[in-house]
Amino acid sequence: MKKIYISLFVLSTLLAGAQTKPADVKYRRSSIHTIIIDDAGLIKADIIKDAFMKAPIPEKFNDHTLKQRSFDSRKYPLTDAEKGKVSTEGDSKGKAMLRGVGSSLATAAKGQASAATGGLIDTTNTKYLPQIINKYLVSNNVARDMVAKWFNRSEKGGFNMTLIGDRGSYNASEMEVNIAKKSARGLASISDAGVELIGNTFVVVTRFNYISKRALYDAASNPNSASLVKINIQTSPELEAAKQAAIKKATEGYVVQTTSYLYQLVWNDSIEAVFYQDLWMDDANIDPKKKEAFDKTNLFQLKYIGDEKAMANVPMSLKQKRSDDELVAVATVNAVDAVIAKLEKSYEVFRTKTPLLSGDPATAKIGMKEGLEGGDKFEVLEQTLDPKTGKTTYVRVGKIKVDDSQIWDNRYMADVLQESETVNDPSTPAKPKVDRTLFKGGSSKFYSGMLIRQMN
Repeated sequence: MKKIYISLFVLSTLLAGAQTKPADVKYRRSSIHTIIIDDAGLIKADIIKDAFMKAPIPEKFNDHTLKQRSFDSRKYPLTDAEKGKVSTEGDSKGKAMLRGVGSSLATAAKGQASAATGGLIDTTNTKYLPQIINKYLVSNNVARDMVAKWFNRSEKGGFNMTLIGDRGSYNASEMEVNIAKKSARGLASISDAGVELIGNTFVVVTRFNYISKRALYDAASNPNSASLVKINIQTSPELEAAKQAAIKKATEGYVVQTTSYLYQLVWNDSIEAVFYQDLWMDDANIDPKKKEAFDKTNLFQLKYIGDEKAMANVPMSLKQKRSDDELVAVATVNAVDAVIAKLEKSYEVFRTKTPLLSGDPATAKIGMKEGLEGGDKFEVLEQTLDPKTGKTTYVRVGKIKVDDSQIWDNRYMADVLQESETVNDPSTPAKPKVDRTLFKGGSSKFYSGMLIRQMN
């Protein structure tokens, strides 16, 4: 069977010229809703929350945020039955990245960092946090509201396909006619939209900590920290002084830590069938019974996928040039970007696709914000359309690796972070001024607009 290639990027480039940016091109992104857990005892809580709320949603996702983006976990106490109710997809890794301090500090610092900072850390009981989050999501009908947003539900209760058509480059009017006709051919494209778009809708719920590096170091130095390897070396006054100076420099300042919990909107053939058969209506054909049925339905759910942790330094070396609030805000946004990148690496279902900017050499508009490191592997995908079923498929046509000689520093306020790194270590080489990341393995068979996705 002959395949029909549907690279929207290529079409846009031909129409708009060679300077077309990936951001201007339609390709089917995953959608995301982000939520912060309010923690009244958290140091810098107001600054962190404000930075979180103002930060842009990463460009590789559709912004599917709802109005309510924060909640107090203490308002959702669990019953004994609820404590064991949430099932997971994959393992909850619970790993922490303590850049500049060492990943082994994560376990050692737990509980002790709290004492070192006046008890203002870990004010939230994290043991059953996935279950608490799930209770919040269910109690506030978040899954139902996310579906309502996908179908542009009006105040009258009617739906339309405008948003789905826009995000997936489908003909919205044609899809609405097909829903009314319920023809097999027509429903195929609607099912494709469900798999490609609605089924790739996620909620990321994040809890923050603001921790001093000194507290982390002191916790890690605790002789009761069995997870750490103790190294005994011969010392002298000169070596001891040098060691203390190095420790002082390495432990000055703070980090913003994120712990993020990932949930996915459940959307399958059976849910889709019930929705279109029993709940769908447009504004021209309002049925009060269907409106009430949607308002009360528990058809839609979010499933827990897993969690990850990440940290970002507060660049205190720039205190004389920048306000504390600005420095904490920079760290907050970069910690969120870092934890989303870790979630993508850990959970395949959450991995996004990105268009190639060029095929040979292979380049793309992703970089340090996405956690890229030299040698990271990506598969190159060609998007195809099955002419019989109307379904979209992705065919692997090759593999590429990140070239560590050119990784784009696209972190939030990268200039501030680079300035801080230079102040801390004048020998730090300046990062090249590039606006894309280079990959090894480019090929003439790759072209601008093919999609890439990270591999293990």
